[in-house]
Amino acid sequence: MARKPAEQTVHREEIVRAAAEVFHHKGYRGATMSDIAATVNLTAGSLYHHFPSKEELLIAVLDAGMTQIIAATQAIVQSDAPPADKLRAIARAHISGIITHHHIAVAVIFESRALLEKPGVRAPYVRQRDTLERLYRQVVEEGIAAGAFRALDVGIFVKAFFGALNWVSVWYREDGRLSEREIADEIANTFLAALTKV
Repeated sequence: MARKPAEQTVHREEIVRAAAEVFHHKGYRGATMSDIAATVNLTAGSLYHHFPSKEELLIAVLDAGMTQIIAATQAIVQSDAPPADKLRAIARAHISGIITHHHIAVAVIFESRALLEKPGVRAPYVRQRDTLERLYRQVVEEGIAAGAFRALDVGIFVKAFFGALNWVSVWYREDGRLSEREIADEIANTFLAALTKV
């Protein structure tokens, strides 16, 4: 099949999804611009017309994943729901995002390390990651302040919760025993039990 020249319409989102898929299967270091270009039926030269480097593509993939989950989480945090309901809703939104955008989620979780080695591009990713973590912390701190949750080390709790949700991307199977929502609720219930005052 003939490859598309650069001036033909290829949506940025399509290229980002293709890059995420290639990074998922080959890893950032193993992936080439030619691999990504072939996935969207472009020549490698045409791909460089859209993204000047593989690094820029990884940044775009990470940004797409983080932007989506931050927006969903902000809406939950700003709602009037009780803290326990917010935590459950966060788990559902996080896992839904992982499953719906699986390749992007896997790239965010596993390939972000490639960026963290590059000072020039590290800062934007770390800012987004910290923004998301602050939103999670806000819900837990709100619950503690209201007396709904017991006092604990919020930073450790949030990192453990975040890690449990992210790891679903590794073991989730569409034909598995539990649905996406059931998995989210099981994880949320486990962590809510740890927050219950004794």
